[in-house]
Amino acid sequence: MYKIPSISFCITCKNRFHQISQTLRKNLDDNYLYRSLIEFILVDFGSTDRLREWIRNNFMEDIRSGYLKYYYTEALPFWHASVAKNTSHLLANNEITVNLDCDNYTGNFGGRFLIRQFIKYPVNCLIHQFGGLPYDGSFGRIGVRKKHFIEIGGYDENFEPMLYQDEDLMNRLRATGFIYIPVPDSRYNRAIRNTKEEGIVFTKSKLEWYEMYRVNKNRSEENIKNGNFVANCGNWGIKDNIYDIYGKGVSGLL
Repeated sequence: MYKIPSISFCITCKNRFHQISQTLRKNLDDNYLYRSLIEFILVDFGSTDRLREWIRNNFMEDIRSGYLKYYYTEALPFWHASVAKNTSHLLANNEITVNLDCDNYTGNFGGRFLIRQFIKYPVNCLIHQFGGLPYDGSFGRIGVRKKHFIEIGGYDENFEPMLYQDEDLMNRLRATGFIYIPVPDSRYNRAIRNTKEEGIVFTKSKLEWYEMYRVNKNRSEENIKNGNFVANCGNWGIKDNIYDIYGKGVSGLL
C-alpha cells in the first residue's frame, strides 16, 4: 500500500519575535486538519525577546499533541544560517524536511499542497517555493526528503554566517542528479520582507552583505567545480545542549 509522505516544517529563530509572533499561530491553524502528516519544528537559538515565555503561554496544547516541537539552545551565540538550519532539520521526524524561515507563511493547507508535489514528482526532487521576486523573503523555501538532506551534508557550515547557503544546497543536489522543481504559487510562499541589515544583524561578521554573498558564492562554485558535493564531512548542526520546552535535554541526533 502506498504511504503518503509526511512533512516537517523546520523553523529557526533568534530574536525575531516581532515576526514569528505573526506567522506561527497562522501556520499552525492553516495546516491543522492535516496535523497527522505535518509537524512544525521550532528551534530558538538563545532569543532574549520573550519567545520561550510566549510559546509556553500560548502553544502548550500544540506541543503536547506533537504538532509543534519547540527546542532551545544557547550553543549558537552568533547567528549562522547554515548551522541553525542544519540543527532544525536534524530534529525533524518526518520524511520530508521543508525550510520555513520564521517570517514565512505556509498558506492555507500549505502542507497538503507540498505533500501533493512530492507525490507528483520523482523521489529525487527538490521543491523550491521561491516567488521569483528579488528579496521577497521566500527564496529559502526548499523542500527535500530528509534522507537526501543528510546524504548531501546539509547546508555548508564553512560558509560565512549568511547568504548563498540556499543556492549552494540546491546546486549541490542538482549536481548529484536531483530534479529541480520550481513551485512559485503565491498562495503558499508569502513572507514578511526584511532589509539586508536585518538579515545579518546577529552574525557579528565584519563583512558587509554583498561581501558575504560574494565569498560564499565563490566558495560554492569552487566546491562544485572540484566535485565536492557533500558538505561538512559528516559533522554538522548542533547536537548537544539542546532542550525542549520542559528543559529536558535532547539526545540521539545524527
